[in-house]
Amino acid sequence: MYLRTNFKTLKSITVLLLFVLVRKDTGCWAQTSTADVVILNDLLNWEHVNRTCLARDCDEHVNLKQLQQINTYMSDEAEPCEDFHKYACEHWKREHPNEMTMAAVAYKEITRKLLEIFEDSNPELKAELQNNAIYEKLNAYYKVCKETEQQNSSILWLYFNELNEMGFLRHSESPRWLQTYKELQLLMDDPYFWQFNINELTKSRYFLNIDVAQNSKKANISIDLYQVLKNFTSLSLEELQTKFLTLENEVNQIVNGVCPSDCSLPETLTYEELLQKQTSINWPDVISNFKLHSKDKLKINSIDTLENLFAYLSRQDSNLLYVYNLFKFLSHLEADKVNFLDNQHSPYKCVHHMRKIFDLPMNYLYEKVFYSKIRTESDQLIKNVFEELKQTFAEIVEENQLKFADRNKKYLMSKLNGVSLNIGNLPANVSDDFYQNYLQEYQVTNNFYLNHLLALKHYYTQQLSLASSSKDSTPWISFQNYDPFVLDSATSTAGYYYATSAITLPFSYLQVPFYTPHFWPPLLYGDLATTLGHELIHAFDPTFLGFDSDGKLADLDFELISKNWHYNNAINCLLRIPTQFLEERVADVSGSRLALLTFKRKYLFSPSNAKLFFLQYAQFFCGTAENFAAFNEEDTSHDMDSVRLNYTMSNLLEFAETFGCRSDASMNPRIKCQLW
Repeated sequence: MYLRTNFKTLKSITVLLLFVLVRKDTGCWAQTSTADVVILNDLLNWEHVNRTCLARDCDEHVNLKQLQQINTYMSDEAEPCEDFHKYACEHWKREHPNEMTMAAVAYKEITRKLLEIFEDSNPELKAELQNNAIYEKLNAYYKVCKETEQQNSSILWLYFNELNEMGFLRHSESPRWLQTYKELQLLMDDPYFWQFNINELTKSRYFLNIDVAQNSKKANISIDLYQVLKNFTSLSLEELQTKFLTLENEVNQIVNGVCPSDCSLPETLTYEELLQKQTSINWPDVISNFKLHSKDKLKINSIDTLENLFAYLSRQDSNLLYVYNLFKFLSHLEADKVNFLDNQHSPYKCVHHMRKIFDLPMNYLYEKVFYSKIRTESDQLIKNVFEELKQTFAEIVEENQLKFADRNKKYLMSKLNGVSLNIGNLPANVSDDFYQNYLQEYQVTNNFYLNHLLALKHYYTQQLSLASSSKDSTPWISFQNYDPFVLDSATSTAGYYYATSAITLPFSYLQVPFYTPHFWPPLLYGDLATTLGHELIHAFDPTFLGFDSDGKLADLDFELISKNWHYNNAINCLLRIPTQFLEERVADVSGSRLALLTFKRKYLFSPSNAKLFFLQYAQFFCGTAENFAAFNEEDTSHDMDSVRLNYTMSNLLEFAETFGCRSDASMNPRIKCQLW
């Protein structure tokens, strides 16, 4: 019986499940009565649901609660074959009216758990961190944040005053724009003249990459911000705005100008070799923040353009550049979605802020107090599923439906074997000393605004130091160290990083509704396997396929693959319905298929198991976004969740078969697209 059958008649009718299978310590299955679990009668054939226990200690209640939650989100007014997202997620917004996405809900839950550590209401958690230097420093920061009283003056002005106390952005009659720019380099990574990136040279070394900045954002001075800026200029807000826009347009003309025929190509050289070059740029001054040694590697793109830009800026009014630099930083603070310009310092907001400003040490605390208790068992389960997915992909490569040459297949297998997994997004093979050393130089004061600025300086100083060979980079390359101003969505979902060929599963993901080691197989593979499959396929998407397992460009192999007719035909099929995010579409469609094949090869794919698999997959895509513009404010790298879910499911034949979709249904198109 398909899920749609007689569904409307069950809108207010639920069936008490009086006998639920639970596992006793003896390992036997037994029946027990319960009065708190309800399941829609037509949702599943209970006898055919795979309730295999994959964890050492099973918890049936976790699964039943998840089924109830899935049922709460579903709509009996929607047809799964016409709009699966509406069918699976229509009532999600009633439960989560203040969050845009399920990832945001997950992020909030981790923040709530971390808040328990800092509040006195849970002495057991605090006891676990007794005499822990990292916790003590973060707790001191938290207390100052929470106890900060409302200010009568402008918060932006308070930040400026504290910058001056640090010796930053001090105004003079003739301020040096480069000095101001370098000071701000220690407080944010938002390039607007020059761009300095710390990139991986190998899996144990970084290098400095220098280029002009692609500054697409136009200056927009808020009234509050102008109240600070007017102290350093006689121009009105409108006049200053015009000056800024003129400056940006002229800079963009230099950056985007046509390069002359003798324009130099990008160069990779040592710092010593750079100093020996004949150039108008004072390089020791420009890159003094990076503490480079003579043999340290760096790459410079468009050196002629850089020289022209440097010469142009040196001719501009020094005070205008000072005010512009100040504007860039303060507007960066304004744009941060977790700022304190509203004068509000709630306990939750302080911890949310700390998760961004102290991403690494806050993750350490979560590991210490929460995840470490299940890490051994949980990690093994996740790794097992990951290896199963890799084996399935290896079989896909061997089946070779795209008719690749042997060289192409060998390259694909080499990439596959090189993909690794980081569970929790923490540095590999480090002790507590690593975290203590990381925070050692940071000192907490009794002034929150100064603490915030010092924390930014601490983070970026650490990041810039990675360009120097004097710093051991190996631990830093093994995890994703997120920028303090990054959107929450970037840190709360899994990711693939091409340079290290590694998949990261953050703590925000490693919790219900996405994952628990206690999930039954249909629930586990419906999300964990599809998520790992999605990220694994990113290693083979049209962008990252061109990088080998060491993160190096593999131009010849990629060129040979991209010329394959079957490969191009599959890509064109995926683009029949246009998208800005082809790589994500490839990962969605092929990743879900990879997980589905892996599940089917191990477990019986009964209709009940299939329904659970697809409904669990849908949980990640539930949200409240009504249009792309609203969604894009939270997530800038994907199509809307509803579009992603429906497109992915419509390209799986098993979905149409499971829900009995007719041949002309929206979720069952005649042509189904697939790459891998």
